[in-house]
Amino acid sequence: MSNLNEIVENIKINKLDHALKLCEIYENNQNKYIIYNLKGVIFFSKNDLKRAEINFLNSYKINNTFKDAIKNLILIYNRKKNFRKFIFFAEKLVEIERSNPLFNFQLGYGYGEIQNYKKSIKFYKICIELDQNYKHMVFNNIGSSYAKIQKYKNSNRYYFRALKNNENNKIIINNIFSNYIGLRDKRNSELYFEKAKNLDQNYIEFIYNKAEYFILIGKISKAIQILEDNKKNLRFLIRLIKIYFTIGKNIEGQSLFNSSKESFLNNTSGLNFLGMRLLYEGDFINGWKYYDLGAFKSNHLFQNINLWSGQNLEEKHIVVFNEQGLGDAIQFSKYIIPLLEISKKVTFVVNENIQKIFRSDIPNLEIKNINTLDNNQFDFKIPLGSLIKFFYKNKIDSNKLISKKNENKINSNVIKFNKSKLNVGIAWSGSFNGPNEPYRSIPLKSLKKIFSLDINYFCLQNEIWDRDLNDFKLIKINDFGKYSLNEMKSIIPNLDLVISTDTSFLHLSSTLNIDTWGILNLYPDWRWGEFNKINPYKSLKLFHQKNFNKWDDIELEIFENLKKKLKEKLITK
Repeated sequence: MSNLNEIVENIKINKLDHALKLCEIYENNQNKYIIYNLKGVIFFSKNDLKRAEINFLNSYKINNTFKDAIKNLILIYNRKKNFRKFIFFAEKLVEIERSNPLFNFQLGYGYGEIQNYKKSIKFYKICIELDQNYKHMVFNNIGSSYAKIQKYKNSNRYYFRALKNNENNKIIINNIFSNYIGLRDKRNSELYFEKAKNLDQNYIEFIYNKAEYFILIGKISKAIQILEDNKKNLRFLIRLIKIYFTIGKNIEGQSLFNSSKESFLNNTSGLNFLGMRLLYEGDFINGWKYYDLGAFKSNHLFQNINLWSGQNLEEKHIVVFNEQGLGDAIQFSKYIIPLLEISKKVTFVVNENIQKIFRSDIPNLEIKNINTLDNNQFDFKIPLGSLIKFFYKNKIDSNKLISKKNENKINSNVIKFNKSKLNVGIAWSGSFNGPNEPYRSIPLKSLKKIFSLDINYFCLQNEIWDRDLNDFKLIKINDFGKYSLNEMKSIIPNLDLVISTDTSFLHLSSTLNIDTWGILNLYPDWRWGEFNKINPYKSLKLFHQKNFNKWDDIELEIFENLKKKLKEKLITK
């Protein structure tokens, strides 16, 4: 038996102290990196992760292609939940052996843990290409990754593939059920409700999905009962508070929120909810404190850049990135202005779909998207949502916004607008899987009265919900859904008015200083609470829902306001 084998055999039979002594005896310059790795294994077996990590790292430093040490470092960082270091060493393994499916699987897993789902999916797919034996496990993981970024149709494609050899897997069935709820697909939601119920009606994911399903189909009281029965579970508790506010039971919602604050403090989603609710109420100091502790931060971006927390920026370059939706990037971009006044240079990283709505001629400001970013040499970074807390008290000059003004109208030869009539853009529903859906959006049939007016209407949204398809075919409306937001910046200035629920079109139109009417449901996003009293859009008029899931009052109010606007149009002809 060789010396090294003797150490390994002692580790296998749990004679760890003796194995450690043998390491000291047998160590030499030729085998030092192997001995360090074996010491690491011994300490790992003793659950001494600190000394195990030190020894694995020493082995790696001596021989950075020694796969055993790298594999063990991956185990250490998975146990420690340090996924940045996990990914660093998983990437090293893939560099050494690109054709190894397990190494690619590990890298996919690591990227998923830091919420970089695009890269996670990429390496999972490589894993399957290399070895089909992984496909059923990987199909489920890819489905999960797509679900996390709310691409539910893509997600279900992979879940269905995962089901082929495991058709009664309750986890996957409930994942598909959840996705159909996210897609607001009532027919398939009902189908998978029955399938999931028949498999295991006591499964906690099914119980939660059941509550969401009842919310989708309007059986709110049944959903509330389920959430009440399970409110010791934080996920159920948060959903219960939200639904109370959503349906206008503010006393019940506020009482439960006030009595539950301690429950939110040890959980990321709880901290995020606590922060958002406090921001809505106007407690901005604590609101942003908890938002920063719990909010999703796109933490795969700019991993080695220090987070800005108020340091002097006179000679520094800071990158601001948007970690939320497109509307957020448009609305909160105004807070780049005071940041420019105190920093040497600012790079604002946004989704490429809206990059062109921002100006490129402002000194010391770069507008980039993540795919074209060619400089990562920044002194500091900060998510856009966290930037607000430094400047929300500042009065922002609307003439100095970083978004482009409305002088770039689209060529009238490309799109014809009848200037003898009122030209009105409209977006009545947001994304299928947007927040507070399906109750943030308005069924198209609830706006029939306004479509009876002699107005040129232009559909701005690119998704038409199933519930609206028949009505959409019957009304007289120009469909602009094919245009991107970058193109909309040149289309919207040709309109007399934009009417929108809480979508990116509302923010784009308001930022362009176009007359905009915003329609808000009973419990809108936090930005429409106390925060809206600070730096509000000057061209925005808000219409607030008065009763849960009832739009009659708003339809009539908009109808009467449109008649006045039509009258003004006739007078100015």
